[in-house]
Amino acid sequence: MSLRVALVALAAIANSVHAQDETSRAPCSQLSALSANDTKFFPADLALSCLRSVPLAKEDDLLQLSGLRTFLEFQSDLDYLADPTVGRIYPGIDLLAGLDKLTSMLEDDIYQNEHDFQMDVFKLFSAAYDGHLSYIPDIVDVFAFGRLQSEDVNDEGIANYFSLISVLTVENDTPDIYAYIDENSLADPGNSDYSPSPVTKINGQDVVAWLNSYAAQNGRSQDPDANYNQVFVNIPKLAYEAAETDHFAVSRFYQGNTTMLTFANESTRDVMTRAQLLSTKTLEGLTDGASFFDRFCNNNLTETILAQANATGTAPLQTTSNITRVPYEPVSTEGVAPPHPAYPSPIVISSDKSVAGYFSDTISDLAILSVPSFSTTSPVEFENVVRQLLATASDNERTKLVIDLRGNGGGTIFLAYDLFRQLFPTEVPYGAGNYRASELHNFTGRVASENIDALSAAYPELVKSGVDGVVLNSFNYREPLTVDNEQFTSWEEFFGPHKTDRGDFTSLNRFNLTDISATTIPILGYADDNTTQPRTFAPKDIVLLHDGTCASTCAIFSELMSSQMSISSIAAGGRPQKAPMQAVGGTKGSQVQGMFILSTIVSAVLAAAPPSSNFSFLSQFGTDILTATNQALSRASFGGTLLVKASVNFRNNVRGGDAEQMPLQYVYQAADCRFFYTAQMYADQAAVWDKAYDATWGSMQCVEGSTSHPSSVTGGANITAGPPDTAKNFFGGNASIALGRNLETVWTNGSLEDGGGNGSGNGSTSSGNGTTEGSSDGEGDDKSGSNVLAVPLILTSSLAISVILLFI
Repeated sequence: MSLRVALVALAAIANSVHAQDETSRAPCSQLSALSANDTKFFPADLALSCLRSVPLAKEDDLLQLSGLRTFLEFQSDLDYLADPTVGRIYPGIDLLAGLDKLTSMLEDDIYQNEHDFQMDVFKLFSAAYDGHLSYIPDIVDVFAFGRLQSEDVNDEGIANYFSLISVLTVENDTPDIYAYIDENSLADPGNSDYSPSPVTKINGQDVVAWLNSYAAQNGRSQDPDANYNQVFVNIPKLAYEAAETDHFAVSRFYQGNTTMLTFANESTRDVMTRAQLLSTKTLEGLTDGASFFDRFCNNNLTETILAQANATGTAPLQTTSNITRVPYEPVSTEGVAPPHPAYPSPIVISSDKSVAGYFSDTISDLAILSVPSFSTTSPVEFENVVRQLLATASDNERTKLVIDLRGNGGGTIFLAYDLFRQLFPTEVPYGAGNYRASELHNFTGRVASENIDALSAAYPELVKSGVDGVVLNSFNYREPLTVDNEQFTSWEEFFGPHKTDRGDFTSLNRFNLTDISATTIPILGYADDNTTQPRTFAPKDIVLLHDGTCASTCAIFSELMSSQMSISSIAAGGRPQKAPMQAVGGTKGSQVQGMFILSTIVSAVLAAAPPSSNFSFLSQFGTDILTATNQALSRASFGGTLLVKASVNFRNNVRGGDAEQMPLQYVYQAADCRFFYTAQMYADQAAVWDKAYDATWGSMQCVEGSTSHPSSVTGGANITAGPPDTAKNFFGGNASIALGRNLETVWTNGSLEDGGGNGSGNGSTSSGNGTTEGSSDGEGDDKSGSNVLAVPLILTSSLAISVILLFI
């Protein structure tokens, strides 16, 4: 053997030994080595393997489930969820039975690692399809799985995601699916050197069937059309959040290392999936799953939050605003820089882009109020923008108003009330609702009401501050008002309980807007806010523009507008069928409450309770209530406006005059009209507003079959109409869509079963547009992880966006 041959052989042996050493290292250790090079993205299968190597903390997990059971006592529609009425589209979910099932599986040693257990907890809560009901365990919030065009990031650290759009073309009467990168060529084909081809299959499955199934697993809205829309790029959200957040681009579930798209021209493209680190903590120094647990899991978040508050000298629940309200006067119509290239220059816009006003260049009497979010850094500035747009519209004889609420997931409750009052200054907003009348709520409220002075002195931040300033609203009968806007005279009068066939509920009650306006957020015409303001638009001259994603505060505003003022709505997008679509597809609950805040209140009440108080009923929770709830909080991911990513839907919204007091979450209400997006509407938002105008006051052309549903405003607003049969059309989506009806049918061998058609793709490398070559990373499919087609989720973070819409 020559020396050269010998050296080559030795090198080959050395490389083989090194490769074997690398593959034998713990996956978390491999991630640590990669992170040392300032890596932004990691192999998806390696990240999953690291997560699944984290050892199970069985005893603490059992305590965590007990704490979650306590918090669910405050979920307003808990009994409806287990046995839903006709108005719900997705199957019901018995959350308490689900916790029992998880407890049994832990006790029977079914789970082999911490990730699989916590993912099932996450999926159980997500199966309620309630954006207010959320529990994101710490280990679930370490990574997200993103579909990328490349692993490059822009100057703001935003990933180069691969996204889809749903586009109506002249050749079809229902939309096709295209890559978002083809949007310019679709909108302006004359200036393009290729003809984009629509996607026909994803991972070998019909594209619409795949997307409907995927939307049902990844969405948190209670309406399938809303979840379907969230699979695609949402331009209003993109303009507001400055980052793509659609569920096709980013998911919490493992996606495989690639996803194969097949196009109508028979080309294919493998889209890469990478894990991206969401946590602010580093991966460096990890050696195995146990070290991962020590770094990312089981932090005492209660102590962390209080420590941060003490360090800054501010109460963690406080919200303030120092901006002065401006007079009701017009502003220049020259506009400022648009919030996104697809938008024209606004007449006026808030600094955080949560609200803006526009004039149409093609329709002389049209003004647009764009509200992509009610979550704002300055409520008063938000109100000023509305005030200035209305004044400027009046000054310029703009007599028609489109209120664009697309992408609006909610925000500060009382901005909805102020916006309603600015539009209709003489109208009294209704907004009545109720709470679940559980024993724990009764005990907490009774003791709090009897000891309010002591609580006020010991915990001042709980009494008149916090999210929307209504932290103790349901635990102190002196704060809410009766349905007739009178004071309650006792805890018993407020609490009831009032028995229904779906459980016990408190008395209907309304927010004390005078009190709220005086202490937290000014509301036109209440407390010291006695400014007079003219009505600019008549109800018949206003239309609400929706895409189904409207939720929470947005839903409150829409309900005030539709039920009190009979203002119609138009829905854009949705599933490709000729059928009605709900305008408000997100949660219709009227108040979210964070689990951390609830725990703080219960803890304060227990400390203030006199020795004679009856604590015996607390034994039903099986352990010390505060120890259990603290463990549940300690396993929740930190962040968001509610301090930890754990919350319940606290208060039902109930329509005025409804004798059944049905929570609006279970009332189907179709939009009055519906249209699909064209490519031009993605490129130019003015085209969307012009279409909304034309469908309302012009040709009135809508998607065939989408009008006059009896639940719509123009159809009679029948509260008992229920959804049409097409509402439950999932276009071939697999059986996992029915998750929640019977957990036993899909939970096998301890963890959710794999399969369902979302493995990685493995086809050829054409990008699908016929001119550009794509790429395949060559890595194999890994179907060992949590099934992406198992249950829903919510996207709560990406590289550069924070999570506020989840919690309001």
